[in-house]
Amino acid sequence: MLNMIVCIKQVPETSNVKIDKHTGLLQRKEAVNIINPDDLHALEFALDLKDRYQGFVIVLTMGPDSAEDVLYEAYAMGADKCVLLSDERFKGADTYATSFTLSKAIKKLGRFDLILTGVTAIDGNTSHVGYQIAEFLNIPLITQINAMKILDNHAIIKRLYGHEYQKIKVDLPVLLASDKETNKVRFPKFADINFCFDKEIVVFNLEDLGGSEKEYGLRGSPSIVIKTESFTHKRKYEKIKGSLDEKVDKFIGILKKQNILKY
Repeated sequence: MLNMIVCIKQVPETSNVKIDKHTGLLQRKEAVNIINPDDLHALEFALDLKDRYQGFVIVLTMGPDSAEDVLYEAYAMGADKCVLLSDERFKGADTYATSFTLSKAIKKLGRFDLILTGVTAIDGNTSHVGYQIAEFLNIPLITQINAMKILDNHAIIKRLYGHEYQKIKVDLPVLLASDKETNKVRFPKFADINFCFDKEIVVFNLEDLGGSEKEYGLRGSPSIVIKTESFTHKRKYEKIKGSLDEKVDKFIGILKKQNILKY
């Protein structure tokens, strides 16, 4: 059986994010939270492999008690087991401390063949966590995956790299990072949504993972926030007047002026 662990993150919708000016941390309690979009593609990847190779999918997230919501959603999509890393001492972690905590939980969960993550999270856009988990676990990481086969104890992966395809053979275990180019995410069935709330969510705290408090959360984070600020993108617009033909001619002229049309 193919054993897979998917790391997902509960993130605030980026259209309405507030930041604590003193700490530089996101005020997550006041935000509407969702599963990070890239992580949905990682979960879909795991569920597809489960269907093809009779796999077992564990979904792992770190956050407050409210992060259970995204785990119930993962159950509704088809996950077999969900684990929440929740402890006040995990709070304020940067990508390094987050990756350390996730890797400790992965080791505690036992043997795995594949770790799956999203490429980046919309609340930070660092793309660090997948790479850092791979370093903590000392396993390879593959991105930009177009197709994949599992053969015995290795995988054959076809990836789109720039304007060319690469075919890679890699021994398991391996970490796979996904984004919107990897696949199309399925919708949970209504019956599965009702059923998922009866499922157990396993909770790990610092004592379960082991180690010192200095390794976790804000204390274990080497990053220092110097300054934060909020900004809004404002777009200029130009209203074109006249008949339909006149509007088309004027629009084409604007495109040529901006060097978008070359003829």
